[in-house]
Amino acid sequence: MKKITILLVVLLTLTSCSEDLVFNNPAFIGYNDGELWEATTYRANVDGSGNLTITGIRGLETIILKTNDTAETLYLLGNTTSSATYENEFGDFYSTNNVPDPDLQVYPADGKINISDFNIIERTVSGTFTFNVFDSSGTQTENFNKGYFYNVPILSIGTVVSIDPLVACQNATAVALTTQTNYEAVDIMSADYPQVCNFYKTALENKKQQCGDTDGSIQDLIDDLGDCTN
Repeated sequence: MKKITILLVVLLTLTSCSEDLVFNNPAFIGYNDGELWEATTYRANVDGSGNLTITGIRGLETIILKTNDTAETLYLLGNTTSSATYENEFGDFYSTNNVPDPDLQVYPADGKINISDFNIIERTVSGTFTFNVFDSSGTQTENFNKGYFYNVPILSIGTVVSIDPLVACQNATAVALTTQTNYEAVDIMSADYPQVCNFYKTALENKKQQCGDTDGSIQDLIDDLGDCTN
């Protein structure tokens, strides 16, 4: 009887969360401009430089998520070494590294990939994603949010070569500059401000870790951001 009661509670809980993503094991799903998008095939690979690629395919559509490491952390997107791309059924290609037409959007393409579990033993990877991508003309855009990949199989892992500390610092600096541009453009009273501010703060913390902060200037910027509330 106790087991039946627990099962009913679980079923009721799942029913009450009907707007949340429902995923299989494994899975690669999200929402494309408000419509559920679920990959039918998925895979992940790690190259010899330690870059992680996660691919989800649905028919003729493909999403490719790339991070410049396999560490379980947050990776910011938008003119950075980490990226997200989407190819639709007509062969139109969109990327977070494409620059939008300034008449359409003041912010560059952006997003985030969060690696929550990289299981080297089971060779699976899990995490979340959200992003805005533009085509090469910068006039057409696609949005993906509430993205979730769970236990996606890692098919190959290359021999990882240690990343040059100078390159790691350069990558971190590039991300910090991109997020700084977004931060300086957003209105402090905007609903987007906390998220944009936290992206910038995370990028600064990563830059501090990768480049060092002998004069304390990076920490000063982090402190000035406070808790990123309006």
